[in-house]
Amino acid sequence: MKLTYSLVLFLILSAFSSISYAQHRLVGTVVDGKDQAKLHQASVALLNPRDSILIKFDRTKENGTFQIANLDTGVYKIVVSYPQYADLVKDIHITAKDYDIGLIALSKAALLLEEVQVNGRIPVVIKGDTIEYDAGSFKVEKDAKVDDLLRVLPGITIDGTGKITAQGKEVKRVLLDGEEFFGDDPTLITKNIRSDMVSKVQVYEKKSDLAVRTGVDDGERTQTIDIKLKEDKKKGMFGQAIAGAGTDKYYGGKVMLNKFKGSQKIAAYGILANDGMVGLGFEDSQKYGVGGSGNVQMMDGGGIMISSGGDETEGGWDGRYRGGGVPKALNMGISYSDKSKDDKHKINVNYKRSQIDVNNTSTYNAQNNLPERAQIDSNITRSENENRANVANLRYDYKLDSLADLTVNMGFNKSSRDNLSEAEAYQKTLDGKDITRTKSRTDLNSDQDKFNVNAMLTRRFKKERRSITFNVNANTDQNNSDTKYFSENIFFNDNRTDTIDQLKKDKLRNNTYGASLTYIEPLSKRITGSIGYSFSSNKSETLNQSFNRDSITHQYTVLDESVLNDFNFSSLKNSVNTALNYKTNTWTVNLSNRTDFEAVKRTYNNLNTVLQRDQTSIRPSLNVNYKISKTKNIGFNYNGQTVQPSLTQIEPLKQNSQPLVEYLDNPDLKAGFNNSYSLNYNSYKQIKDQSFYFYISANQGKRNINSSVRYNLEDGTRQISFVNIDKDNWRFYGSGSYNFMLKKKWGLKMNMGMNAEYNSQYSYLSLLNEEPRLNRNKTWSIGPEIGFNRYKANKMDFYISLSPGVEQMDSYLQPELNQTTFKFNSYAQATYYLPKDFKISVSMQQNYQAATKTLQSINMLNMNGYISKKFLKDKSLEAQLFVNDILNKNIGVRRYQDGTAFVQTSNDVLRRYGMLKVIYNFTTMKGGDK
Repeated sequence: MKLTYSLVLFLILSAFSSISYAQHRLVGTVVDGKDQAKLHQASVALLNPRDSILIKFDRTKENGTFQIANLDTGVYKIVVSYPQYADLVKDIHITAKDYDIGLIALSKAALLLEEVQVNGRIPVVIKGDTIEYDAGSFKVEKDAKVDDLLRVLPGITIDGTGKITAQGKEVKRVLLDGEEFFGDDPTLITKNIRSDMVSKVQVYEKKSDLAVRTGVDDGERTQTIDIKLKEDKKKGMFGQAIAGAGTDKYYGGKVMLNKFKGSQKIAAYGILANDGMVGLGFEDSQKYGVGGSGNVQMMDGGGIMISSGGDETEGGWDGRYRGGGVPKALNMGISYSDKSKDDKHKINVNYKRSQIDVNNTSTYNAQNNLPERAQIDSNITRSENENRANVANLRYDYKLDSLADLTVNMGFNKSSRDNLSEAEAYQKTLDGKDITRTKSRTDLNSDQDKFNVNAMLTRRFKKERRSITFNVNANTDQNNSDTKYFSENIFFNDNRTDTIDQLKKDKLRNNTYGASLTYIEPLSKRITGSIGYSFSSNKSETLNQSFNRDSITHQYTVLDESVLNDFNFSSLKNSVNTALNYKTNTWTVNLSNRTDFEAVKRTYNNLNTVLQRDQTSIRPSLNVNYKISKTKNIGFNYNGQTVQPSLTQIEPLKQNSQPLVEYLDNPDLKAGFNNSYSLNYNSYKQIKDQSFYFYISANQGKRNINSSVRYNLEDGTRQISFVNIDKDNWRFYGSGSYNFMLKKKWGLKMNMGMNAEYNSQYSYLSLLNEEPRLNRNKTWSIGPEIGFNRYKANKMDFYISLSPGVEQMDSYLQPELNQTTFKFNSYAQATYYLPKDFKISVSMQQNYQAATKTLQSINMLNMNGYISKKFLKDKSLEAQLFVNDILNKNIGVRRYQDGTAFVQTSNDVLRRYGMLKVIYNFTTMKGGDK
């Protein structure tokens, strides 16, 4: 740790020494070449002539003069620009302490002066709200990918986890020629397209589809990078093939093919691996295992979903791998998109087939702070989980005429899940006295079919900003599951054993359809109003049956009426939407509200009873955005929402899959209300390559719906009901970061940041036959962050991030058990380029949390690395020797507070293995390498 702080201090002192070292100055005057008029606010930029990286920048004063100080001697490329004038680009050599370049005469674009030669390319151009980089002005290694190109662009950073930040904002979307390519995986572009195929890189905040369609700005923004290809690169194929074999029977293989022909794009991929590669990008989630114990989720529309191993960590219903366990993946997909020459028709269709098998052992250990005493709750679950899914999506855009557009989206998802899990759980007092012990086994087989369709028609009128939009949608969902469930529950207080041995059959049929109509009208030059109406109807049928064994046939044929759920659910919602939009060059203000009138009903087929409620909800919203300048922005958002109680909270479904828990009715449960506030600020100084941002949010829950729990300390059971609490729940979160160039000669950048969070949640706790006692769970954490990164093509690059912090977890009922712990997270990655196309790369992820009174300390350390060599003339073939978890110290452990409990979980993760990989990148693009 002392060495780390010494390094930080050395780098900071180096920065200050470099500031005092450079003392040369460049001065001059910019004038009109015809009448010698002084040009005010002309831009003067100094670039590195080797790689066109921006070094210094200034703007001329009213008398046309400029001054750039603190320059080293040497050769620079000077670029002088002024609106409607031709740019001047030439090389200068600074040798004297004060270098006076004299008069710089610019001419109108149509009247170029003979003595001025304009033959340079401008590396960075600001066009309105868009920053555009000329890809050819930035040098990267010959076979670099877009990912490598982004690292050298001013104002864009990529951290060790692969997160891209542009102008201080996290990039959420990466487009190819303005369109998504294979949807949700931007790494298809950044890690697979060669940088020499790229013409421009644009960074901007993308508006919502509705704003683009109607011309009315709704304030919704998504930080976006758009990769523009060179015209001669839009015809041909490119792709990648990876094959790897390792120790301990690990393997990994991927094939990906992409074909371009003008606007037509085709992509296909296939993956067969057990090394954590489950998608188009390499997954890093196995570095952190997350999870919990088995649980039962009761859904309002119907059904009981039993999950073992917890939190979908072994591959959830959607088939995604979230880091718990060791996965085996067999995935494939194909995507096709094209459009007509006149842009009248546009189609995008894709299909994915996935299969993920995950074996996992998860543990759950909690210090549960109950009234009068605390206890230890523990669970260990061993599971085998298999998910299979077939997913197809289609989008069709049709431009009826110059004022009307139609968009149709369709999706289909057919999935199945097989889960076999065995769990052992116990409850003990802090001094080790047994309370309960449970052994359970779950064998789940389920199938789900989903289909949805949505159509949106927008008709604009000749009057600007006037439009009408009609939207219709329909969704169907069918879910069938069979579960063999066995549990043996031992109660040590009275030496009692309860056994459940049942076959559970669950069926759910759900249909939803709706429509909306929105009319938008300009009320003035800057104000636009909208009004809309929508309705939706949801109908479902639920049947949850549990069968006991017949004592004679030993078959599961005896229906257990005590846990039977047989009902129909219906919901009819009518909504009115109103909004006002105020828009200028600097201000965007949106004020809106949605009022919902909903009738919900649950009809019990086996009881001939009905549970029905009529409820009214509001959802006000205020969004304010002020553009201080082209590179500074501040925004405020408020969202409110009525939180209606679900019918399941009012009248819980019958269940015995949680044998230690009994859910109680509460017909008097009322709605609560949530308020959410946020403030964000972004600033980017392109010339100095500095960015700063902060984000602050607050969430307030009023008259919250939360649990009231009554504990039986003797036999370890509890009763749970949902109640309104007249205390406000609060969550505060703050984050900020300052990024800047620390040493330009070394290409060394630095960032300093801070994260802080505070949570305060109320609930009721009590012992049986006692009045409820108000409980407050409070946690807070704070942690600074400091990071360094450097990128130099074909030399050395690294990224280091250090984040110490303090976390406190408070128990209102057991204050003597409050915990304040120290934590420290860090990440480091370094790549060194050796002669003869050899390369060595190492990355390290570290996570430490100090021990508490009942939970052990967490000290996770995962180091991965490889050495590689490239072959062939175009460097398209690479051999790589990779080692995962070099130190064999990776553990999947997580700690958090959940209600009254301080919880620590663990999961299996990928441990140390070695693998030899062969990677081949190919392209037939015109002008590219064959």
